[in-house]
Amino acid sequence: MNILISHNWLKDYLETKATPKKIADCLSLCGASVEHLTKKGDDWIYDIEVTTNRVDMMSVAGIARELAAILPQFGISAKLKRDPYQKYTLKDIKLKGTQKLDIIIEDSNKLCHRILGVILDGVKLGPSPSFIQDRLKKAGIRALNNAVDITNYVMTEIGHPAHVFDYDRLTTKKMIIRRAKSGETIVSLENKKYSLPGGDIVIDNGRGEIIDLPGIIGTENSIVKENTKRVLFFIETNNPVQVRKTSITLAIRTVAATLNEKGVDPELSAVALARGIQLFKDLTEAKVASQIYDLYPQPAQPKSISVTLQFIEERLGIKLSSIKVEQILKDLGFQIKTTEEANTKYEIFVPSWRGNDIEIPEDIVEEVARIYGYHNLPSILPTGRLPKVPHDQTFYWESFVKRALKDWGYTETYTYSLQSEELLRKFRLKTVDHLKLKNPLTAEWVYLRTSILPSLLEVLGKNTLREEVSLFELSKVYLPQQKGLPYEIQRLSLVSDSGFYEVKGIVEQLLSQMQIPSYFDPHEKITQLHPYQTAVIKSKKDGLILGIIGQVFSPITQSFSLKGPIIAADLNFDKLVFLAKKQSQYVPLPKYPPITEDLTFINQSGVLAQKIVDKILVTNKLLNQVNILGIFKNNISLRIDYQNPNRSLNDKEVAEIRKKIVANLEKLGLVLRGQLN
Repeated sequence: MNILISHNWLKDYLETKATPKKIADCLSLCGASVEHLTKKGDDWIYDIEVTTNRVDMMSVAGIARELAAILPQFGISAKLKRDPYQKYTLKDIKLKGTQKLDIIIEDSNKLCHRILGVILDGVKLGPSPSFIQDRLKKAGIRALNNAVDITNYVMTEIGHPAHVFDYDRLTTKKMIIRRAKSGETIVSLENKKYSLPGGDIVIDNGRGEIIDLPGIIGTENSIVKENTKRVLFFIETNNPVQVRKTSITLAIRTVAATLNEKGVDPELSAVALARGIQLFKDLTEAKVASQIYDLYPQPAQPKSISVTLQFIEERLGIKLSSIKVEQILKDLGFQIKTTEEANTKYEIFVPSWRGNDIEIPEDIVEEVARIYGYHNLPSILPTGRLPKVPHDQTFYWESFVKRALKDWGYTETYTYSLQSEELLRKFRLKTVDHLKLKNPLTAEWVYLRTSILPSLLEVLGKNTLREEVSLFELSKVYLPQQKGLPYEIQRLSLVSDSGFYEVKGIVEQLLSQMQIPSYFDPHEKITQLHPYQTAVIKSKKDGLILGIIGQVFSPITQSFSLKGPIIAADLNFDKLVFLAKKQSQYVPLPKYPPITEDLTFINQSGVLAQKIVDKILVTNKLLNQVNILGIFKNNISLRIDYQNPNRSLNDKEVAEIRKKIVANLEKLGLVLRGQLN
């Protein structure tokens, strides 16, 4: 996540003489990455990329805390001027007024970690002071009015989302935090209607009316208006998993949702409330008119980690003083208790804002390393024998197949794994057989594909002006399962307008080079392919189906604006990898010449030519090769080589083998044309 922070705003929390350029360089080396530094008048704007596990840094105060620890490592004096956890506390707020509000959390252990709220009276709505508007604008936020601006200011400065309700529009003075029912609707602040999928965290006014989608976006029926006098300033720390599910499903990506889904610190909510109350008093002349409502079902428990100095040094490969380690960790907000002098052992207490990402001793080592500076760690070559890494055959064969197909004139494509309903309809696939996205971003990307061929045909249709276009793609398809995640299969798909036998030859050659004995069975039918120009590719070893090949049914090619016959092949690449062999078997070249003869058979039964060849080859070991010379009507002409690697064959030996060949083929229903000598 990227955040924009003003340098002048940062100086409210950080005392240092470092220049913005130096701050950007040091922070990028040891913390978050400053992608851009832009000058705006007398100010500088930091565009900072913060890793998703460091939600504590996604604020002005969070960045200031990091810099207070980082800059001293570069010899630059830096100090945190304001620690928000100590500066803004609820104990300093004087409570007055008798306004009431009933807040109920259903299933509190799973919906909300903490809820805080306070009613403020005498609010004077109007534009925010110029410095507030300027800081929000530099943070990429549009100023609206002082009440709404305060919530955005608190979120940007402290790092916890905040919300404000018009208290008088909460007519029931009741708030029930519950799960939404499927089909319930809300109207957002932008007057946009959303239908909830169910299970979402919502706030109900006790009459079944939803008045907020907490942690994500407010609703139109509770926002502040021009005549608002009393407000409910509200801070909630919600279940991050559910917030993300709802945000993604409804395609509502607000900054509040982004922070909440990363798991903001529940302890920070009290800080945000105290800071917000202060700003309401200063900017709107509001007064506290109620008690502070604080619902904290399961308060966060302090976390501690034991680690020794030796443990840290062994993993970093350097010697560090105990004083250095303790100073780094204290600057980051950790509390430390040293329990042993001989082998310095630390009991490290993790601050609440780091509760989500500091779990094990290695996390402590990482904190020390990054603040000390990875660039300061010496580069040392590893010693000893390198472990053997198991080689993944899939990567080898992926490269092999892609290189081979490119050499044979095919162009590789990369198409989306998502397909539209129209694309599936063109290829005569049923949408019910596909997984559908709950919240597709566009009508073009709705269904997870079960076949690559529709996408290849679409690409082919956009290249109709070119002659003899041949395409292939090696990607995954996704087959729905009754339970759990889809079954992912890697498939190799080809389409070409070069003719059936050319594509068949490409597939045969590819399988041959992968050393996978196979044959083509034309007896099975496939809906999308021509009924009389289709074959299933099977393994000779066990009849395992490897894929299909055939001419795409003409109505389908027409729907893709394609003219002429289009040949498609689709193979299960996972099965090919399983059967493929790298090592070839080599035999010496024969010293003695073969005896070659041509035979023609009448094939009234329509036996497959490949089956005939296979039948001949198993007749005798001295049969070197069989080639098909030609097929005319019911006749098939074959050229047969007889060869013994150890000596020359005589006519009598050849005649004996020939008789066995004829006998075996007669069992298949073939008859030799002519007579044997």
